[in-house]
Amino acid sequence: MSEDHETTVPTTDQTEAVEGLEARLLQIEQQPLGDRAAAFGEVHDELRDVLEGAAADGPEGS
Repeated sequence: MSEDHETTVPTTDQTEAVEGLEARLLQIEQQPLGDRAAAFGEVHDELRDVLEGAAADGPEGS
């Protein structure tokens, strides 16, 4: 039994959020614990905003 999966192309906002993410996370890992927590919080908030925006732009969220 095969399932069909819809392929989506990332929007500009999603692409911008992902570009450099790995390098950014590695840089955050080098910071002291307190700074790391704040930096990871910022990354989380940015990614959440992008995902929520993508959901709002989807077929059901106009």
